[in-house]
Amino acid sequence: MRNNLYPYPVETLKHWYVTIIGGQSAELKPNQIGVNKKALAVNTDIVPYEDSVLVSKLENNRPQPLFAKEYFTVVPLDETSPDASSKSPIGELVLPLMDKKKRDWLEPLRIGEPVILNNVLSQRFLRGFARSMDRLLKSGRPSIEYRDN
Repeated sequence: MRNNLYPYPVETLKHWYVTIIGGQSAELKPNQIGVNKKALAVNTDIVPYEDSVLVSKLENNRPQPLFAKEYFTVVPLDETSPDASSKSPIGELVLPLMDKKKRDWLEPLRIGEPVILNNVLSQRFLRGFARSMDRLLKSGRPSIEYRDN
């Protein structure tokens, strides 16, 4: 059921959310994106500060290998971050301010443009993958079995 107060993000496929760009804010770190706290809770399964998402354009997205894509931590926006929160009153995506070098992937995006927040990897693989990589590094072995719980 769609929420009339917070129409964005909209879950189109499991763990894929469509929203629009609300703007940029200096209140976010370079590896963070923000969405209205209430909209995030009502419309998504994203766990703030824990889940990482891929941000991509809804249309005309240029293909890129998975390892080359940029992942962002999702931050819930409320009154503690007034500038960023003002740019996401109905669940829009707020991006961090970045220097020109890091912002190349962002250049084609404009305020009001629809984007996809892809949370599939965070939900399915990253937590288990991170634990497996940690075990591998600590073990000193060349490989280790990956168990997806």
